[in-house]
Amino acid sequence: MKSSSILKAVYKDCLDRGYILHGDQLLPPNHPDALKLLAVKPKKKKRVITRKTGWIDDDRNIKNKSAAVDLFMRLVNIELGLDVWPEFYFSTERLYRFDYAIPVSVEGNVLKIAIEQEGGIWSKGNSGHSSGTGIQRDMDKNNLAISQGWAIIRRTPHELCTRETIQLITSIVNQRK
Repeated sequence: MKSSSILKAVYKDCLDRGYILHGDQLLPPNHPDALKLLAVKPKKKKRVITRKTGWIDDDRNIKNKSAAVDLFMRLVNIELGLDVWPEFYFSTERLYRFDYAIPVSVEGNVLKIAIEQEGGIWSKGNSGHSSGTGIQRDMDKNNLAISQGWAIIRRTPHELCTRETIQLITSIVNQRK
């Protein structure tokens, strides 16, 4: 066995037993200098600044678009040739999101079509969107979206992937050309 491999084995054994490597010295775990080294706090990670624009260049929207493609998004793309963005943040002041959005056409024309999936409308109780605060929040969200020029289509989950929904989207696209 070479002396360098023996030295490496000794270093590894000492580190496994809790010795601290300081420069080229091995310090026992109870040594005052080793205790100082252990007390040093790790550097904080740099904070990642997220670009929040409420549009297609918003980092949150880009992340959501790349994360998932579902049946509805594929249907709209096949039938109409439009890109659908899931969980689309449209407001920088509030954390409001659309379930789906078609912000622009393939040619780059601004469409601003939002599709909201209204789930749980038949459930009993006072939960989620059916509570007073939930209804108020939905009203505030819709009013803000309309004031920004968004057309909102509201569908139940069973109505989402239907010919009628495709026709509604087509109608709005034709109006906005």
